[in-house]
Amino acid sequence: MGAFGYVDIGDLQNFPYFWPNNEAYTHNLNFMNRFLKDWMAFSKGERRGTLVLGALLLLLLLAPPIYRYFLRPKPAESDLAQLRQYAAQLNAAAQPQFDQLAESAVEKPPQQRERKTFRFDPNTISADSLELLGFSPKQAAAIARYRDRGGRFRTATDFLKLGVITDKQKERLAAYVDVAPLPPKDFPQKDSAPRFGAATAAATAAAAAAAQPVELNAADTALLCTLPGIGKYFAQKIVEYREQLGGYTSTAQLLEIKNFGDERMQRLAGRVSVDTSAAQKFTLSEESLELMRRHPYLGAYAARGIVQYAKRKGSPATLDELLKNNLITSLQAEKVKRYVKEAEN
Repeated sequence: MGAFGYVDIGDLQNFPYFWPNNEAYTHNLNFMNRFLKDWMAFSKGERRGTLVLGALLLLLLLAPPIYRYFLRPKPAESDLAQLRQYAAQLNAAAQPQFDQLAESAVEKPPQQRERKTFRFDPNTISADSLELLGFSPKQAAAIARYRDRGGRFRTATDFLKLGVITDKQKERLAAYVDVAPLPPKDFPQKDSAPRFGAATAAATAAAAAAAQPVELNAADTALLCTLPGIGKYFAQKIVEYREQLGGYTSTAQLLEIKNFGDERMQRLAGRVSVDTSAAQKFTLSEESLELMRRHPYLGAYAARGIVQYAKRKGSPATLDELLKNNLITSLQAEKVKRYVKEAEN
């Protein structure tokens, strides 16, 4: 066996059964032996160079942790004190924000309003003032609805008889109810009062007939605020929705205003009207693009489709054509037909 574990040609010649003893094979083995020695063996200098290179690589790997642990200069005590002071200032400045976030993250029970006692007239007191007296929002709303529907209190006893008032509230507030005298016309004398209320009903009907309904397409916010259940908020919403529609064609469209509600609509029965001729109509063509884009029943997407169809057709589209081509739904067609001006043939 030769150096570094390589096969020596002399060793192979000692095994005649495994290797033929002739010059050709001997020549090949000598060539392979020289090839392996030239390319695979290391000289003494090369072995030293390899060891030095490995040591350098190991030193490079160990240099950073050695530097951090042994050689990096440590900060002076004065520098550490300044850093601690700066960190304390940052913490003090951020502490209020941290406290606010912590308080907002904790679920707190609803705060109760401060309860007060003062003299009040149940016919004129506001819902907020009722809550200050200790009534819940639901109780205050119930009392306000009773008055809105025509209910009036002639005496303190009438007010305290309401079912929404608890016994404790009656005991606490009985001495503070101060009902101002109402006009005689609101409370007729017994000898002149109708026996079965027929005259009162007739008078109410006559008063309602005398009151002119408010026309929704012409009324401003001030006039709308005179209607029952309509304040500044819904008066403004009614005007804004009228501008989007281009005018009302039915009083039922008020229900399309968010949170308007059936109860408020019932209170307006007979008090509002609509002049359908005042509603703005348009053709289903490019000239009406802006009207269709802002119309609540169509919108920008449907308006673009209608205009493209009208351009291809070369004339304004019809609702039937839009339905057949699935450009609008049947519900849209039913609503918007009151605003569409059919093109002249």
